[in-house]
Amino acid sequence: MKNYLLLILFLLPFTLLLAGDPPVAIVMKTIKDVSVKKDKAGWENAKIGIPLSTNDEIKTGDKSLALIKFTDNSILRVKENSALRIYADKNKGDLSKNTYIDKGKVGFNVSKQQNEEFKFTTPTMVASIRGTGGYFDVGQDGNTLLVCTEGSINVQATQGVKETTELKSGNFAQVGQQGNITTGTNTQQMLKENNNLKQTNLKRLILKTNEGDLIIEYLGEEQ
Repeated sequence: MKNYLLLILFLLPFTLLLAGDPPVAIVMKTIKDVSVKKDKAGWENAKIGIPLSTNDEIKTGDKSLALIKFTDNSILRVKENSALRIYADKNKGDLSKNTYIDKGKVGFNVSKQQNEEFKFTTPTMVASIRGTGGYFDVGQDGNTLLVCTEGSINVQATQGVKETTELKSGNFAQVGQQGNITTGTNTQQMLKENNNLKQTNLKRLILKTNEGDLIIEYLGEEQ
């Protein structure tokens, strides 16, 4: 049954592509409070297998998570209290993807891009990626932390002095509203947070007590 479900999730984007309404991505997993807004429609509970097209939005509540897979096999892990919008533009057969992160933490593993483009935008930064991993942490004020754990990323501040830099694996960039970019070597805390962002498998531990069963839920790494 599990393998059958995985086959459906794998084939669904390509089935929709043949139907003339190609998605940009698909919701692969949801944990607890995850909502989706399809273009001009209202917010609704996100379900596994729902396709995502340009202008669609995703948001997560407390202790929640959404796992999103793009048609190029790139993966986003949207952690709790996060919000993002997906954009896509097709030009001469190539699909340029841009994910706008309004707030929260989003881990990513972007497949190597050939002629296509994959960007992330926040209130203070644009990051161009052609195959790498890491995570974003966007504050309520728009200040952005980008941690690169593999590959390289072109970073441009979008406000103030609009500094630019190329971020290499093992380093981070922090951008505020003044447009200055601060870079440095990833700290142990950043590496720990990156590992935490990979925990997408909800597990339950049941403890028997005299007052009844105590259920503890926690996230583990996907098998």
